[in-house]
Amino acid sequence: MRPGSGRSSSRSSHTPSGRRTASSANPRSWASGPTRIRRSAPGASVSSSTVKVAGVAISNPDKVWWPDDGITKADVARFYDGIWSRLLPWLRDRPLTAERCPDGMLGSCFYQKDFPEDRAPAGPRLVLRATSTGKDVRYVVGGSRATLIGMVNLGCIAIHVMSSRASRMDEVDWLAFDMDPQTGEFADAAKAGLALRKVLDEAGLVSYPKTSGSRGLHVFCPLRAGVSPQRAVEVAVSFGKELARREPDLVTVEFSKSKRGARVFADAMRNAYGQTIVAPYSVRRRPKAPVSTPLAWDEVTSRLDPASFNLRTFERRNARADPWDDFWRRRQSLPRHLEA
Repeated sequence: MRPGSGRSSSRSSHTPSGRRTASSANPRSWASGPTRIRRSAPGASVSSSTVKVAGVAISNPDKVWWPDDGITKADVARFYDGIWSRLLPWLRDRPLTAERCPDGMLGSCFYQKDFPEDRAPAGPRLVLRATSTGKDVRYVVGGSRATLIGMVNLGCIAIHVMSSRASRMDEVDWLAFDMDPQTGEFADAAKAGLALRKVLDEAGLVSYPKTSGSRGLHVFCPLRAGVSPQRAVEVAVSFGKELARREPDLVTVEFSKSKRGARVFADAMRNAYGQTIVAPYSVRRRPKAPVSTPLAWDEVTSRLDPASFNLRTFERRNARADPWDDFWRRRQSLPRHLEA
């Protein structure tokens, strides 16, 4: 198979260990009724009882993933099950990458893309040839509640998605901007995001912000069909350069970390073929179990604490209107002057 090509499979699968990544040092379910929390040693299993969520048997359901908050593996599974209707549009027909943290906050994490087809989690696969290794990668394709909960059962906390669908890998559904503050302060990301919004508004593009669930801000622009990943990168890079030109003390597009200083890195490469970004409504392995939360632009301020949207508090947030409710109805073409 040629590099970058793919084929689908409907067989199910399991998990060899994936690529190790740097884990963050700072890195009860509300929807299905109260969850009994019992304190234990960090990462320890305190119960062998069987718990089923979305028909999936959760092993070690009382394993504590956030010792300071008493949040367990089963709590994360129930959280995702409870917000499934909001999460589904972001996972359906998309190749998924799991950020697996089997011991929660105090253990290490790794990303896993390749899920062999004969083991858990259940669900279809998309096989893509990795250009870096020449090997096939069997991606889990989202769309099933049981598939997602099966990934949680394997220790997955955050779900990362591509901007392309498995059925249309040559097109993207959105432009993505990852505003990554080198200071680690969300306030800087918020300032950069508001400046980016102005640039996008001037170009006639509707944009939607969300917390990354960590220190950054993500900005999505829904797109009509026909935009390739390569073109999306070119356009996002163009916007990033314009933003850095206008706000040189705030924003940078430097790939070299040593050259970024204390500025916010406007990362356009989340749009590249095969690259991923954390899904809206994904839980992050950070203190308090924050959730990557869709925002209205008037909520993006330097005073916002993104950790205030977390697994324990999200029921109140979810009761409000979704600020991204019209996202898929606002698909748009790229500005003509950027399409040449």
